[in-house]
Amino acid sequence: MSRLRRLLSARGVRGAASLATSAVIAQGIALLVTPVLSRIYDPSAFGYLTLVVSVTSMIVPAVALRLESAVLLAKHPRSATALLAAGALVTIVMSLLAVLVIEILFAMGQLKEMARFPGFSWWAGGISFFSGVFVLLGQFALREHHYRRLAWRNVTQAASTAVAQLLGGVAGLAGIGLVGGYAIGRVAGVAPLAGAIRGELARFRWADVWALLREYRAFPLWFAPAAVLNAASLSLPVICAGLWFDVSSAGQWGMAERVLAVPLVIIAASVAQIVESRLAGMLRNREGGAVAYFWKASGVLLAVGLLVAAAVVLLAPPIVSLVLGTQWGEAARIMQLLTPMLVARLVASPISKSLVVAQWARTNFALDFGRFIVVAGVLLGVHAGGATLEVLVVWTSWAFAVIYLATWIVAYHAANAIDKRSNRVSDTTTNADRDR
Repeated sequence: MSRLRRLLSARGVRGAASLATSAVIAQGIALLVTPVLSRIYDPSAFGYLTLVVSVTSMIVPAVALRLESAVLLAKHPRSATALLAAGALVTIVMSLLAVLVIEILFAMGQLKEMARFPGFSWWAGGISFFSGVFVLLGQFALREHHYRRLAWRNVTQAASTAVAQLLGGVAGLAGIGLVGGYAIGRVAGVAPLAGAIRGELARFRWADVWALLREYRAFPLWFAPAAVLNAASLSLPVICAGLWFDVSSAGQWGMAERVLAVPLVIIAASVAQIVESRLAGMLRNREGGAVAYFWKASGVLLAVGLLVAAAVVLLAPPIVSLVLGTQWGEAARIMQLLTPMLVARLVASPISKSLVVAQWARTNFALDFGRFIVVAGVLLGVHAGGATLEVLVVWTSWAFAVIYLATWIVAYHAANAIDKRSNRVSDTTTNADRDR
């Protein structure tokens, strides 16, 4: 019992519980408001929201060139602050570049469904900017163990999004109401983080920034492109559904992912933050146990994933029809078809943070590049065969299940490398102390 009390009183455990609780509350807010939104907005409106979110999802992972992960690894507060400032500047440039690229594609006659939405490129660029700042501040706060502020951020963002989208629906703004509400939520989530980290910001010299960028060059050179490829792999199937079929198809798929996001956010996203922080701490403090931690986390995540998948397969059709309305029946079927991908992602996504901590940049890039090639191949094959939306979902789901299994295997080897590195540094330090 004393060991259990010590475990429960540990700051990391309390932090994980706080983040998980806030994620539950945030997703609870989203779930409570979804039945209302699904009746005041039609699938086409949700389709435009899905397209905006899918495009920004490809931009956000690299909008700060992955410097947010380097913030966790920085050894000194001054270095962390310098990386935070550099990441903020990069975020501005990358967001504006995203707007320019989208406008060029529109001018070339591409992405016609997206071009029909007023100000699509600026919505995507603005959301990408605030999402990048959101992530940067969040990682800095996580480094300083501001778990309560991080938890409050989750709730603030969810509540602001829900209120804004409801007001937009009442005002009859259609797709603009959904997209605008999503953007407002991103902005609102930044405020608690800015206040949380203000006291931990340290003075730095801009000369330090260049030195740090050289030290952590693997993040912009390898991890950022890999993150874009990974995000593109996740977003392209939904985007293709909206472009190949109609916007309503993207809306149905988007609604399915909105519901499935509950376990993904509550479990995968929250656990991923803790896994990355824990493994980074092991490396900084020259501790061992990364592999043991890897197996324990994998076992728990797999058990939870199987339970979630069983619930989705058995309960999705009746619950979706009852709660969301009869017009969302296709979304329930998509949820069922996505369960293989759901289980594999619940396990592999948090565990894959070992690749970042081990700084296996090239391996991570190769893995994400392979993922992109597989998904692109599946999409081209499905499109060439003139398949239906359901066939597209099935092939996408199983392709990702295989991909995430490969990711898990590589992540295990990365955790093993973290242990070897920690032991090697520890042995070197011990020998040096003995010589003195």
